[in-house]
Amino acid sequence: MFSLASLLALYALAVPMASAAALATRASISDCVTKFAGVLSAPLTKNSKTTSKSFTLSSKNQVAYLGDGKSPLVVQYQQCASLNSGLPTDTAAAGRLFVPAEGKCISITNQSKSSAPYYTTLSKCGTEYSQRFGVFFNDNNSIYWDLQTGESDEEGTILQGGCGVLGYKAKSDGTPIITHTNEQITLECNSNAAFRIVTTVA
Repeated sequence: MFSLASLLALYALAVPMASAAALATRASISDCVTKFAGVLSAPLTKNSKTTSKSFTLSSKNQVAYLGDGKSPLVVQYQQCASLNSGLPTDTAAAGRLFVPAEGKCISITNQSKSSAPYYTTLSKCGTEYSQRFGVFFNDNNSIYWDLQTGESDEEGTILQGGCGVLGYKAKSDGTPIITHTNEQITLECNSNAAFRIVTTVA
């Protein structure tokens, strides 16, 4: 039995580095298929009871949190074959978060930065690092932004490397902490607050 931490470590080590040309080729390949779909949510745990609260989109197409359940953000988690080539996918997989209502994917605007906070937007779907989200099946399908962050050189090598688990900034009970405009969330290094996709939210 692997712990989530060990799975994340193995996943980070296993993600293959590729040349810039290879990454561009990958991005043009339509090899991503829907694994599951529903409302992108934050799992909140209080008094040993967990409820799901929906995220939404701000007027600027940022992932945002209001806490009122209005305008829930419906997404599809799409698992991409090219991102998992040669890797086991029984416990974890790499893919992207597609927003069907907008025809775009959730993306990180400042992926090249080596330190948090990281910000979200919607972009044309591809498979570049800014759009890669990992799902961990043994942890209730927890979804985190991909572990690889930082500037890439011309060979595609990540210079700053990963910084651990990247979830949304949250209180200890999982409630998103909003510190920026438009009620947008931010992603933080070593955050244990994972995204979930559910069919029912509070």
